[in-house]
Amino acid sequence: MTMTSATTSTPPLEAQDLRLAYDDRVVVDGLSVSIPRGQVTVIVGANACGKSTLLRALARLLKPRRGTVLLDGRDIHRLPTRQVATELGILPQQPIAPEGISVADLVARGRHPHQRWLRQWSVTDEQAVEAALQATGMADLADRPVDELSGGQRQRAWIALALAQGTDVMLLDEPTTFLDLAHQIEVLDLLHELNRRDERTIVLVLHDLNLACRYADHLVAMKQGRIVAEGPPREVMTPEIVEDVFGLACQVIDDPLTATPMVVPVPNGRRAEPPGPPASAPDPALVNGHR
Repeated sequence: MTMTSATTSTPPLEAQDLRLAYDDRVVVDGLSVSIPRGQVTVIVGANACGKSTLLRALARLLKPRRGTVLLDGRDIHRLPTRQVATELGILPQQPIAPEGISVADLVARGRHPHQRWLRQWSVTDEQAVEAALQATGMADLADRPVDELSGGQRQRAWIALALAQGTDVMLLDEPTTFLDLAHQIEVLDLLHELNRRDERTIVLVLHDLNLACRYADHLVAMKQGRIVAEGPPREVMTPEIVEDVFGLACQVIDDPLTATPMVVPVPNGRRAEPPGPPASAPDPALVNGHR
């Protein structure tokens, strides 16, 4: 994966004054955001705040009523669909694979944007698929039907498809939904490794705030179709912002393993008081009835 000097000086993906709607229902209005190159950006917010709608607009799956989405500084809606697909990959919520398709055949579909009338399947395509299977740990399962895989394996197969596409930018909408905790960590560790190894720009929508803080370089917090705060997790994930965005009273402490922000909800909405000094030990003489 290579980047030209012309693209490194501009954000790989940018939204300017977006207005997004479904029929007459406006979901996002006046939103602007710039995605940092080569970082993991995580979008968080309460249900129905516009997270997935924003991701759909960034992926050119939803056309703005107003505003512009720029892919490497170019209006994404003025670019040919095939060209966009070679530069930007999208993994939607709950993707559905054709019945009986094998992992290898699913991943090979990531190479379709690179096919031309005079350029059919090639050694380059074969190598891209093999590299994607190896990177996601799916090479040994290449011949297995996708519908026989576990949830975590199935998600890795879809990520391998996105990798085979060979794009510099990957968008994933809630890639850990319906996965147990072990598989959530497995998928997020994989995406983190791909980002660090290849400097891919990755944008995720996540629900779990603590996982978002652990894996994000850049955090975007949304509320009612607007951005409340964005920046490094330590600057964004404060008790005040969590209460504003989620209506949740909490304390924010350091994760004992990663030192990233960790949100601890306050029971019954009460702010926790710092623990008092430990009680002093009783006098042994009193305990034994000598005094």
